[in-house]
Amino acid sequence: MAACAVFLAVAVAGGVVTALPATAAAPTVNATAKTAATTKIPTTVNPLPSVDAIGDPANFSVLVNKSRPLNPASYAPSDLVNARGSGQYMRAEAAAWLNGLFQGAADAGTGGLSIVSGYRSYATQSQVYWGYVNAYGQAYADTISARPGYSEHQTGLAMDIGNAAGSCGLSTCFGDTVAGKWVAANAHKYGFIVRYPNGYTGTTGYSYEPWHLRYVGVALATDMNRRGFPTMEHYFAGNTAAGASIKSGADLVAADSSGRLLRYPATAAGGYAGAVQIGSGWTGLKQAFVVDWDIDGVYDLLAQWNNGVLGVYRGLPGGGFANQVVVGNGGWERMTITVGKWTHAHGRPGVVGYFPDGVLRYYPNTFGGALSAPQIIGKGWNGMELTIADWEGDGANDILARTGSGALINYRGDGWAGFYGPATTVGTGWQYMRVLAPSFGLTGAGTRGITAQTADGNLYNYGLGRSQWTTYRQVGSGWNGLKLFK
Repeated sequence: MAACAVFLAVAVAGGVVTALPATAAAPTVNATAKTAATTKIPTTVNPLPSVDAIGDPANFSVLVNKSRPLNPASYAPSDLVNARGSGQYMRAEAAAWLNGLFQGAADAGTGGLSIVSGYRSYATQSQVYWGYVNAYGQAYADTISARPGYSEHQTGLAMDIGNAAGSCGLSTCFGDTVAGKWVAANAHKYGFIVRYPNGYTGTTGYSYEPWHLRYVGVALATDMNRRGFPTMEHYFAGNTAAGASIKSGADLVAADSSGRLLRYPATAAGGYAGAVQIGSGWTGLKQAFVVDWDIDGVYDLLAQWNNGVLGVYRGLPGGGFANQVVVGNGGWERMTITVGKWTHAHGRPGVVGYFPDGVLRYYPNTFGGALSAPQIIGKGWNGMELTIADWEGDGANDILARTGSGALINYRGDGWAGFYGPATTVGTGWQYMRVLAPSFGLTGAGTRGITAQTADGNLYNYGLGRSQWTTYRQVGSGWNGLKLFK
């Protein structure tokens, strides 16, 4: 297994390697004439938008609003720096990324940006807020200013910006300028979001402020952009799965040799805690998947049994699972499958797979029950292990196919049940892996990755960025004898 670690470390360090050679043995795909999809809707195998809000004031993803004050209310960050020599302060990481955003805006020919207002202490915010109250009354003041202890500016992660020429300063017209439009479209690339977008006063509690940027980190900002969540309140919507048996897309689920169904909760440190039994009688599995099959906000289980049955166990909001609903019957034990949202045309995740003939088929889950008739989307897939994941980070799921020789090849999905562009080799040495399971949020809010189980029972997590691996580390050992759910 030492060789495994060497091969995989090289794969991660190298990111995308070369395009797949055009050989007779290469799978064919039914490419469509459509370009790659950019529709921003959840497309992950575990597409639940609801995750627990973060309350740690030092966390870059902390949620602060009218109903969620900082704790303690007098919190002050310890790593403030003078942002771009402006005399306005931000936390060091946020200020560094702000430099990149300003440079990007200048390079794009927007005319440039200027800094207006950054960090405010509890005392300063108190002066600002009560000044607005005295001038406009409390009701209106509450729509344009935060009470002390409730302000994003107090986190050191917020910055009000404007045009370099000074026009439209702290005015909604900034959003209509060249620079304002560029910021709205590109801020996520630098870890920022427009915190109070137009039309969401009822959600955020604040009027439209196109100038108010909030640093949340590149992973979370990118995830919000890719999946179309306009505000942090939408993203941290309250975890509807909090009482369910499977609580997070970062948790791992496995069955042991006696058929016990086990959940391994993700920890804040990016690993897994001890097992919690959530079921029994899970012997006879070929493989299984964690997925929100009926898109009700609670995780379900899709089981591929050795007797040829494909069944769904719907997760219950209060814990446990409903009895199996058969969604496919007869011959499924002969199929190699993966599960995920394969087309924007269908709101639910479906099944992609092939029989020994190597013909790749997509089975839509049209109604949240039994699968609909399949459509052929490719040929020559014999011997491939399949995992649906958004490698490109463009909102359209792709297929990561592992060959018998250990090459990991990405087939880029176009978002409409077809493929787009050439396949690319994204890693080597993966023949040592037994299972590749997508993970969501394991290493922080908005992060994505693949948790891989080796033949000797080790677990490794590979972070997914945009068309590249971002991290690589061991996250577990002793998983021999466990059947890991994908």
